[in-house]
Amino acid sequence: MTTKLSIQQRFEALDLWHKVGFQFVKAENGYAEIHLPFKKEIENTSGTLHGGIIMMALDNVMGMATMSVGFDNVLTIQMETRFIRQGDEGVQKITGHVIEKTRSTVIVEGRIHNPAGELVALCTATFKGIIEK
Repeated sequence: MTTKLSIQQRFEALDLWHKVGFQFVKAENGYAEIHLPFKKEIENTSGTLHGGIIMMALDNVMGMATMSVGFDNVLTIQMETRFIRQGDEGVQKITGHVIEKTRSTVIVEGRIHNPAGELVALCTATFKGIIEK
């Protein structure tokens, strides 16, 4: 079974995690939180947070939330994202929480808030949870 520390260690071992600039906050009991300081390297042509980075952040945090309910690994089956406003300067707060869990499928909601607490993006997703033997 995956533990909080092993979730953090698994994500922080990824080069991409560091290149983008994600910061682990927590992952436990179906809730996960990460932070993302805005920087020039992750902006789009408008100078705001790139949509692909937003979706990557949401996928990561929702996967962490799914792992925190007892799965060793997860696969994203479906993901729907609504972009509400642009993400820009400051640290973006990204959260994910499990809405419903069956034996092998988990429904999760993810949100990104800007430093003013305004919603940047909202996402729902379905994950397949895997328990390795």
